[in-house]
Amino acid sequence: MKKKLMIIILLFIVIVGVVSFGNYFIDRYTAEKKIDSYIEDYGISKEDISDENYPLFGSLNSPPGFVKIIYTKDDGENFYIFEYDEDNNRVDVFANVRGNEVSMDDEFFKELKHQPSDKVLP
Repeated sequence: MKKKLMIIILLFIVIVGVVSFGNYFIDRYTAEKKIDSYIEDYGISKEDISDENYPLFGSLNSPPGFVKIIYTKDDGENFYIFEYDEDNNRVDVFANVRGNEVSMDDEFFKELKHQPSDKVLP
């Protein structure tokens, strides 16, 4: 009886884990598609991208949601940060310019080669 109960509990834990990870990866896939669509609307072509970083899991101190970091050939050490917010179903863009994380309305943001298109401006 005790062995059967342990097997049922273990099976329950495995099922909950599989469902949770499955849900996470479905959400991650959806977020990546929305971020990629936003990047396309933003005006950065695939040919301009030199590197991209889309971490599997965020760090503990990162905001909830999914983040994709894009490095372009023309912006040197500066990079773009596209963040998908699941709760609001929207993508926000930030940039790291000369070591400062800035939003789209900051003066530093204007130093980047790729400026937002009319499709993504509020």
